[in-house]
Amino acid sequence: MLAVVAWNMAEKEEFWSLLRSSRGDAVVLLATFLLTIFVDLITGIGVGVVLGALLFLHRMAESVEIAGGQSSLEDVADDSDTRSHYDAQQATNRDVMVYHISGAFFFGATARVLGVLERVGTPPRLLVLDFKDVPLIDTTAARSLVTFVNKVGRLGTSVVFAAARPTVRRTLNRAGLKPPLVRYSATAREAATMAPQ
Repeated sequence: MLAVVAWNMAEKEEFWSLLRSSRGDAVVLLATFLLTIFVDLITGIGVGVVLGALLFLHRMAESVEIAGGQSSLEDVADDSDTRSHYDAQQATNRDVMVYHISGAFFFGATARVLGVLERVGTPPRLLVLDFKDVPLIDTTAARSLVTFVNKVGRLGTSVVFAAARPTVRRTLNRAGLKPPLVRYSATAREAATMAPQ
């Protein structure tokens, strides 16, 4: 009788919709559902929460983007009031490279971001990492950046972190990313003027 009541209460259309939406959601749903039925409710919920958290971390890692290279100083939203006129000299300056990182920068995204940064061909004299759209960074990502900054520093590249929020900057500082290893600036445009002469 309880099985019939539960079946009648279930939102079957929602269940099938979740199964068809994505593989990750389907795995979480089926694992929770089957463990609840065949093992017990506590195990089902526990496994469901853990799988859901892992799925969330994976999606957050996939949402981190890094863009840039030469001429990225002009990569400003069209509706931004701070957009300046195109500066051909700055845009073609091969001594300065600017990368804009957006999204939560944590251990799940570290390999992806550092993979892009390490594909830089000839190292520039100045590498600017624009953190304006990074709401948070964890210790693992910060420690990975320490290794990367030391590596490019040996090649003669100076690194400037631009527009880091106070919480992000605190995490970076705790990891050892402070002057003279790296410098900080308020904006990427300001950082691009800090190339060593």
